Amino acid sequence: MSRIPLLKKLNIKYPIFQSPMAGVSTPEMAAAVSAGGGLGALPLAPLDFTRDDSVAFDKLDKLVAATGTNNVNLNFFCHEIEQAPSPVQVENWKRLYGEGIIDVKFKNVIDLMKFANGNISFKEVEKDQAKLKKLIEKLKMIKPAIISFHFGIPSNSTIDELKKFSLVFGTATSLKEARHLSRNGIDGVILQGIEAGGHRGQFIDTYQPHIDEDLSTQALFHKVKQGLNKDVIYLVPAGGITTGDSVKYFLDNGADAVQIGTAFLATPESTSSKFFNKTSGGESTVMTALISGKPARCVRTPFIDNIIGKNSFALSELPPYGYAYDAYKKLKGELSTSGGQDIGFYLAGQNQFQISKDKSVLEVMQELTHGLS
Repeated sequence: MSRIPLLKKLNIKYPIFQSPMAGVSTPEMAAAVSAGGGLGALPLAPLDFTRDDSVAFDKLDKLVAATGTNNVNLNFFCHEIEQAPSPVQVENWKRLYGEGIIDVKFKNVIDLMKFANGNISFKEVEKDQAKLKKLIEKLKMIKPAIISFHFGIPSNSTIDELKKFSLVFGTATSLKEARHLSRNGIDGVILQGIEAGGHRGQFIDTYQPHIDEDLSTQALFHKVKQGLNKDVIYLVPAGGITTGDSVKYFLDNGADAVQIGTAFLATPESTSSKFFNKTSGGESTVMTALISGKPARCVRTPFIDNIIGKNSFALSELPPYGYAYDAYKKLKGELSTSGGQDIGFYLAGQNQFQISKDKSVLEVMQELTHGLS
């Protein structure tokens, strides 16, 4: 294959990418992964670059400065633009959460909930050429090692502009999606298996339990590797990779790197460390769209089980992604500050039982890279 090896291209010691993990990772985590020889990541999904002020750009500058390097992966969500929820969708959500929340004193908070779009898609920025140009100029100044996208990719013209100064990656959950990314000029693909924690990056076909192929990371990697054997594109499997042995397996079988998130969840650099340092290892995970509006794998808790058990609505009958997630986060904030029940949405992969407790990111990186040349 006529391409520069990814390690050389990125100037990193080990082919380990940190998963962006919006809401969980921190600049300190990205810095520690980079210090350990891998590639740190900064999730930019929470930043609204469609605003007329400089708030999002100021936050971006602070994130990069706190990481201490521009040799990172800047990650954007690129989902289809969602419309504001209908009154019926809002009432359905209030009914579901009214039944799912045990603390009756918070029913009033649910009844008065206001819905806003808390996750602005990169596609929203592309609708305004002046704002898109401003963002691309900022990214060009930063010159990150990788700019990556989840839930889809931007236009070909945007991809071409970004490739002038960074590698551009997208996420695929199937061969069909990987082929789409390859045809549209993407440099590399994050191959997200069904084991992976967090939001499933599906963007061509809607995820449907029992209908989706649910390819494991291993099956997806080998299927895409075979299906794209003539394409000059980097392949980076993600999902269920929590040990040095699993890292070595994929590298030995031709992966250009691996992306890892769950292994870092109990580290002090993770915002979820308190929860994951207390888990027994016997907890199970589940894929649900009832919290954010998009399918995501999380740890099963009494709250999650209650919401799933009480639900009688189709996903289309509830507020869409961005709006649903915003309302959930507001509700969680109210309960957290008032000492209410824990309604945490603890995103994690199926192999969360293999998490190393009470270890720093650097220590986890040493475990993951042990034996790698």
